[in-house]
Amino acid sequence: AETRAEGGEIGWVNIDQPIIASSGESVSSEHLDGVLPEEARKEVLSMSTKPGDVVMVSSSRGYHLVQIVDVMVNVRKAAKLRPLSDKKKAKAKKLPGILGGALSDEFSAGEEKKDLTYKVETMGCQMNMADSERMEGQLQSLGIRPLGEEEEKGGAHPDLIVLNTCSIRDRAEQKVYSYIGPHAKRKRAGEDVTIVVAGCVAQQEGEALLRRAPEVDLVMGPQYANRIGDLLEDVSNGNQVVATEASHIMEDSTKPRRQSSVAAWVNVIYGCNERCTYCIVPTTRGVEQSRPVESIVQEVKELVAQGYKEVTLLGQNIE
Repeated sequence: AETRAEGGEIGWVNIDQPIIASSGESVSSEHLDGVLPEEARKEVLSMSTKPGDVVMVSSSRGYHLVQIVDVMVNVRKAAKLRPLSDKKKAKAKKLPGILGGALSDEFSAGEEKKDLTYKVETMGCQMNMADSERMEGQLQSLGIRPLGEEEEKGGAHPDLIVLNTCSIRDRAEQKVYSYIGPHAKRKRAGEDVTIVVAGCVAQQEGEALLRRAPEVDLVMGPQYANRIGDLLEDVSNGNQVVATEASHIMEDSTKPRRQSSVAAWVNVIYGCNERCTYCIVPTTRGVEQSRPVESIVQEVKELVAQGYKEVTLLGQNIE
């Protein structure tokens, strides 16, 4: 009865930390005790859920049927951090801006913000291509621009290199390490370069990749493609980061950097539950997670309004 006027909606729920309202103020969850007591909230939060799920939990007030509308995951808590050794820190040069210790626009008087560039190399399927577009969108929203072809021909190197990998192609792991080599050499020579390995090989290799290529700064599975900005913040603070834990794939608040003005990729489902003996997809891309229909329709409508003529729906299982 307490939330009937709102259609049963009680808002965001958290246990460990206070909820931050849109106004920026900290809001306590105590007001929810009369609707969904703390023991019920803890039980809901302990479950692996995604938007659209309906779960039943119990409390001193009885049973509660709860529909999950949205989920927010702190990917920095899910990631494993490996602080750099003192020797490596001494060699590292702090860059102003995102890769130099702070995701902020605050600089000392007279200090200029470095013009940071990136390059994304994509291997494999259309899913990887779509992931790369989303990662590029996030990088550009952070103020990092793509390295131009003419700049590269002139001998310029990117400050941030992202290798989006594929496990299916022949000798996939060997190709990854071979590609990392020249950039690792730059870093050993004292250049400020941030190396990110993403995609299916990253998910498959995990921390083993850092042991074999210690120059790599960030290893992230495909489920974190939408959260590269959050993970880079930990990198900028002097850590090596491994983000391969299973995670609910969040809706991307930034826009992909589309490679075409005519055709576009739209994800409708991530992962797969089939477990075919010949296929590695469930291992590298996780369990099935469907996007809300409303989000898919809205994205397609926006693409049509922008003049796109062809939209390809992506997913391991589309029926």
